[in-house]
Amino acid sequence: MGCLKFIIKVAIVVLAIVGFKSLGGWDWCVKTFHIGQKPTQQSMLEKTKDVADFSKIRDEYELSKSANILGFRAVVAEHGATGQKLAVVNENKNIKITQEDFKNGQLKKKIDDVNKKLEYQYIHVENFKILKQGTMKTMGQNAPYALFEAEVTNLPVKKLKGMICVAKDKEGKNKIIVSANDGGKYSQIISEQFFKNVKLNDAKK
Repeated sequence: MGCLKFIIKVAIVVLAIVGFKSLGGWDWCVKTFHIGQKPTQQSMLEKTKDVADFSKIRDEYELSKSANILGFRAVVAEHGATGQKLAVVNENKNIKITQEDFKNGQLKKKIDDVNKKLEYQYIHVENFKILKQGTMKTMGQNAPYALFEAEVTNLPVKKLKGMICVAKDKEGKNKIIVSANDGGKYSQIISEQFFKNVKLNDAKK
């Protein structure tokens, strides 16, 4: 259950989500849960409608994972040429990041609090740093984001760099948006090109 704890607890940072496959966690889940063959993109579009509308994303991106484990709901995509991971996560009790946190300085504090809880776990995040803040276009709105870098213990990938963002759906609930890659490979342009084409589904559907 170690990697599941990692995913859920660090979902607030979503480092584990976007790095899950490359860090070896997906192989563990394939063996543990006997997950079958990779689904088609059309079937992924259907499966992920409860999170967002991904039908307009560009061809160089591919929806790779749709997770719904222990109340954790996320969709993960990958940029084919670079391996950069991109994720949208539905708000739940384990994920309490809001747009206000980007304005009042609470974002890093919330992440640091989670990291303290993970201090004695085999896998956890260290030296989380916010590098820059801004806004980007996604889901029909200008949403606040923060660029970050962090170190991950006891995994092949030691350093990650990426972006965390919060948008709101049509019912006012938060959507946690994250992208990350190995430290030197992260591209904010790749993130913005993907997320600007992610739309909100009609709340009535």
